[in-house]
Amino acid sequence: MMRRTTWIFGIVLMLALALGASGSHPTITRAQEGEQTDEQCAALVTGAPLAAASACEGLAPGEVCLGSPNAQAQPGGDTAFAAAGDTIELSVLESITTEAADPAAGTWGVVAVALPANLPDGEAVRGVLFGEATLARVAAEAADHPTLEVGNPTATEANLRGGAGTHYPVVGVLAGGASAVADGRNQASDWVRIQTESGPAWVFARLVRWDGDLSALDVLAPDDVSGGVESGAPFAVMTLASGLDDACAGAGSGLLLQSESESEAQIRVNGASLRFANATLLLHAEPGAALDVIALDGAATVSAQGTSVELGAGEQVRVPLGGEDGLTASARPAAAQTFALADASNAPIALLPGALECRVSASASNVTLRVGPGETRGVLASMQPDRPYRVLGWASDGEGTPWYELDTGAQTSWVQQDAVAPFGACDAVAQVEAPPLVFAPPSAPLISEAGEDTAPVSDFSPAANTVWQMYPGSDQMSGECSGAPAINFCDHLAAISPASGGIMWKGMEASPYYLQRIQPNVYSYAGPNVLGTGTISMTLRFTADNTVTMTQTLTLASEPSCTHTYYYTGEKNW
Repeated sequence: MMRRTTWIFGIVLMLALALGASGSHPTITRAQEGEQTDEQCAALVTGAPLAAASACEGLAPGEVCLGSPNAQAQPGGDTAFAAAGDTIELSVLESITTEAADPAAGTWGVVAVALPANLPDGEAVRGVLFGEATLARVAAEAADHPTLEVGNPTATEANLRGGAGTHYPVVGVLAGGASAVADGRNQASDWVRIQTESGPAWVFARLVRWDGDLSALDVLAPDDVSGGVESGAPFAVMTLASGLDDACAGAGSGLLLQSESESEAQIRVNGASLRFANATLLLHAEPGAALDVIALDGAATVSAQGTSVELGAGEQVRVPLGGEDGLTASARPAAAQTFALADASNAPIALLPGALECRVSASASNVTLRVGPGETRGVLASMQPDRPYRVLGWASDGEGTPWYELDTGAQTSWVQQDAVAPFGACDAVAQVEAPPLVFAPPSAPLISEAGEDTAPVSDFSPAANTVWQMYPGSDQMSGECSGAPAINFCDHLAAISPASGGIMWKGMEASPYYLQRIQPNVYSYAGPNVLGTGTISMTLRFTADNTVTMTQTLTLASEPSCTHTYYYTGEKNW
């Protein structure tokens, strides 16, 4: 849940806004060369000096906020904006350019915008352009641009391609009976370009029908998928280019976008369509390489070349870029990948109106999750590398060291704050009561179904460290498995030792698991596996002083519909 905070500018704002010819690409000013000290970069990204604090509070939809005394724009004549907080209408601009970080001078190019997008009146997508970056407005096509409605007259889907020819990749389909707007053709008129929800695509002319003159459509290059811009709000369709900002790696460059609306915002960047509501995105676009769309909070859908990919918080999608300017989506977006949110911790997210939910990721390998705050608490598993975990609260252990309570998707887990990299509004996380230490109770008599007491149950669980010879049996695969071979384990030794409220189990894994006592002689764990490759559940039962059984199920993240089950037996060695 994002919290409303004040819209502030916490760093010196340096920008240049230029009215240029439509389609021209603004020059990016590069940072001064030379290594800068870590202290200067740290001071820069933490907001020093705070010369423009609160400068852009109350930015209205359709406005851009200027923050530097030397920022200028030319809306129908030279107009100088001499004070931080001066604004100008987006409708008179063609591009916005910000400068790379200069830690020696204490400056970092940052601009705030409020994009109306397609949201209801009074609402806007808040944007922050920062670092070595340029945002260029894509002009809407003229109203008299020739178009033609075409339809698929059959019940069979027609393939859509990324260009006028079968050697171009299939990027989607036109369903049987569906229609679309065509806005171009190739020289031979045997392929037509149509508009889809995720951008332009080409269809073989013989597969569609139309009423009108196909030759009236514009002749386009066979690989032209850059058009289809509709008129609408300024900067609803735009091109982003961002650099690396090597002078101060902690500052970076790119475009932040945030919508707090329940309505879905839709913005087109570099030929890719972005759809999101109640979400915060970070965009990077390296010419000739890729447009990276990162979900810092919430979820989004990225569409290009007829393919849509959904991503959630802590994930990123890459869209390959090409074309004459190197800034046009040239292929389908790749599958969503995990993104380490800590890598974006120095982006100027404080300039966004909505605070981001606190999430943490492991700052090293083998960071341990425990059942409560403190090194004496039972171990559950290790944090998965780069995975962001949502923070539920915090509490101190008996030594006064602060710990975070995390949502792992299974039972809540605890991790020491110094062992993780935080991201978002972690200072606002509420203190909670630490779970009490739970010790295994003495064996109690069982109650029969008739309600009569039965004989006390003997507790066979070890009272000291023990070693057991375990026999896992063969892999019993179930569900939808890909045909990969079974995962069989060798017979092995396992260490079992008592722990508060349960036992510690360590077999062939790098770290032990904490199994919680659920009834006399029975202990259980369910959650992520130590390697971070999936989830595991274990139910262990001591059947006598020197024998044990265990049922273990393993589900790999790479094949979530396939379950591997093992039925262990074991004998106590010593």
